[in-house]
Amino acid sequence: MSAPFDVVDFQKSCDHRLYPAGISGIPVIYHRCPSCAFIFTRFFDGFTPSQWARHVYNADYVRVDPDYVDVRPRVNARELQSFLPRKKDVLGLDFGGGNGLTAALMRDAGWAFESLDPFGHSNVSAHHAGHFNFCSAMEVLEHTPDPVAALESIVGMCTAQRLIVFIGTAVHDGVVSDATRLAWWYAAPRNGHISLFSRAALARLGAAFGLQYTSITRGTHLLTRGVSPWAAKAMLLRGKLLVQARSALDRRRTA
Repeated sequence: MSAPFDVVDFQKSCDHRLYPAGISGIPVIYHRCPSCAFIFTRFFDGFTPSQWARHVYNADYVRVDPDYVDVRPRVNARELQSFLPRKKDVLGLDFGGGNGLTAALMRDAGWAFESLDPFGHSNVSAHHAGHFNFCSAMEVLEHTPDPVAALESIVGMCTAQRLIVFIGTAVHDGVVSDATRLAWWYAAPRNGHISLFSRAALARLGAAFGLQYTSITRGTHLLTRGVSPWAAKAMLLRGKLLVQARSALDRRRTA
């Protein structure tokens, strides 16, 4: 176990005010790996599903994450549609998909997409398990007390061949330091943000499963097998250009 890095109150949230609901008086200690700078807490280790539901993902959760129900799934679906290649080449899984809206929107747009969430909606077909070649994990890894087990679950649902895992989580490179500690807004136990990654930590996590890490933005990352970083970035650029072209065409039609 690494030495304590910082301590915050359980009520610290992603709200810009950090403590909109006040202070609980419950300390949550975070540690930092001296090798890859992965930041984590053991506070939630051993939490049962009922404890998660009672203390974190309860009726008040929407107050600290108001975009969770509708806004974020729609944003995620648009981002995935702009990135993915041809529909016929994709069998997609939205891991940690919450209420299943992202996967539903993808299906409405013509993609083969299913959702898997141990605390939410799941509709994975038995004959698709083990064959997904694309997996999105948007705002997921920071919520798990065991990222290795989470990625193991993802890989177990996917094909052993060509694979892209699309990860949405903010990295703390250049933001968290010995001077600032965890003043970072994203370090928020009330939101369930208990595993905080650096790019090096994500690369190490992927390498444990033979996956190559590619950083797209501070909040968007890829773990791939059989897809080079160059090809992945080219895919993303092609998707963005396609979205821009469609938007320009729509504006011309309505002008």
